[in-house]
Amino acid sequence: MATKKRRTPAPQPITREQLEDLIYRQDGLTRFTQDSPVLPDVWFEFGKNPNSRIDLLLNPHYEASPGRVAQVVEQRLEAEQKSKTASKFKCDDQREPDIAYNQSTVVVRLCFHELVRVVLPLTPWWNKYVWTDGGRSLQKFLSEKKTRQILARAIEGDMSDPMMRQIDPQVIWMMRVIGTIGARAMSTGRTRAITPMSIVDACANLVRDVLAAKDNEIGIVWSVTRNRAAEVAIWKSTMAVKADAARRLFEVSCKHLSWAIIDSGIDATHPAFRMRDNTGKADDNKFKTRVTATYDFTLIRYLLRSQQTPEDEAELAKRPRLAKAVKRMQKDPALAKQLRQSLQSGREIDWELLKPLIEVPHNDDYVVPQHSHGTHVAGIVAADWRTDDPEPSQDYAFRGVCPDMKLYDLRVLDDEGQGDEFSCIAAMQFVRYLNAHKDLMMIHGVNLSLSIKHDVANFACGSTPVCEEANRLVNGGIVVVAAAGNFGYLQFVTTRGTQEGYQSISITDPGNTESVITVGATHRDSAHLYGVSYFSSRGPTGDGRLKPDLVAPGEKIVSTIPAGETQRMDGTSMAAPHVSGAAALLLARYGELIGRPTRVKEILCKTATDLGRERYFQGAGMVDALRALQSV
Repeated sequence: MATKKRRTPAPQPITREQLEDLIYRQDGLTRFTQDSPVLPDVWFEFGKNPNSRIDLLLNPHYEASPGRVAQVVEQRLEAEQKSKTASKFKCDDQREPDIAYNQSTVVVRLCFHELVRVVLPLTPWWNKYVWTDGGRSLQKFLSEKKTRQILARAIEGDMSDPMMRQIDPQVIWMMRVIGTIGARAMSTGRTRAITPMSIVDACANLVRDVLAAKDNEIGIVWSVTRNRAAEVAIWKSTMAVKADAARRLFEVSCKHLSWAIIDSGIDATHPAFRMRDNTGKADDNKFKTRVTATYDFTLIRYLLRSQQTPEDEAELAKRPRLAKAVKRMQKDPALAKQLRQSLQSGREIDWELLKPLIEVPHNDDYVVPQHSHGTHVAGIVAADWRTDDPEPSQDYAFRGVCPDMKLYDLRVLDDEGQGDEFSCIAAMQFVRYLNAHKDLMMIHGVNLSLSIKHDVANFACGSTPVCEEANRLVNGGIVVVAAAGNFGYLQFVTTRGTQEGYQSISITDPGNTESVITVGATHRDSAHLYGVSYFSSRGPTGDGRLKPDLVAPGEKIVSTIPAGETQRMDGTSMAAPHVSGAAALLLARYGELIGRPTRVKEILCKTATDLGRERYFQGAGMVDALRALQSV
């Protein structure tokens, strides 16, 4: 009869209380912080699962790019897997490290010994306290019987031996933590006691033949945290402005409203903007979208030329979107002739003629914008992407401030994110045209998350062409929300070299316009703690008016980008759409405010939350959607 192979029992977990005592207690006193770059939640998770791979985030030092960190960690993992010492450690989780990085962090799945042997040597903390002389002192202490016994007594708290003066207290702290987890990971039974000597033995194994960081690798990892299960992200920022509470309390729906996003373009095929039926199910057809229409104003300068130029052919070759518009015009010679005659005669622009040429049809010929900015802004305003959709959100539900509102996509920035004042003015004129030709307003608000630097020597502040056009929009009954700009913190070249500082009077156009709602940035969910973002432009305006009007979350905002993806961005561009959404909630709840943008601005400013910051930094404070709805 065949005998059954006995399974090796899994190591007994170390409780959180035990690890907290190791991490936070020192010399009989309770500390409230710890110095190692590995955050306590990582130690706690390895304590529960000492032989599993844990999904971790490596936060690079500010001088190291995430890509560089990922590259170095990948190379060190390969070297570690080939080392003889690595074979001594167990890892029951057979998954790969699965390393990847984004713009700010590196994600990697590591076993406990890989964290200690591969990642910790890349941190400034390790090289300052642990590996001070290339690890020679520590290696010596761990290799000799006498000093191992001294270390074991030190683990218990007896630091009386004179030899312990050679060891930094941080090293003893480290040995207690990683040695305890390491000893449990290497134990073969559930009840095997962890002794001071087994902790020292575990530390000896963990640092034996560890691959030291190269000179250009030292300090590239600043901290290590768990890659925690996500529930909300932008959607922390929508909570910060209380949009979620306002929707629930007042049962507000914005489905009868439309907002124009004048930007680099919205990916209308993104699942976050899909139409839904009465049951809330998203349509399978990617062109059934809440992006009502798309118009490309990067073409407008070419189309509004009264005469063709010798450079036209070369321009068409470089700009496929423009070439498509010209092709459409060539298919209708009568339209082309009428447009040219109208322009040559100097008559007012006939938007009815231009409209089919600048429209980007939502069909198989649809052109997805290459620049992510506009789609990101649109997502903050009106995304609705759920985990049970036909094309599901992979991590959590993305919901903008007004998740059922319709959008108009007016593209004024090209694929490189570049544009000009001319195109912006044309787009705003087109919005007025759309509203003027219907009995009811087609577009109720406009979001301008773009900035044009104002030169006070050339124009009166707030009276530049783009500001004047913004005033006309407001006078036409349209709520206009503009980003304050990202020029609050600059580097200055002086006779003493480059210096850094904050800059007042840094609001950009069209944010300088008196009638628009100009928005600065604050932290996504801790505005009272962090105040106004360092980059956010400050007032007053060049002629002494109070600006910005409000602040809203603009740091580390996760939202939609083209091709069904998401991304984290910072800037007052991200703050403005939060206020656009709050304004739309007001219009949805109180229909009598439609067409009264000045009153909407007044309500939002009067009900804003004072962050206790200087007026030219915060304006009236952070927008509060719930209080705004309650105040009317």
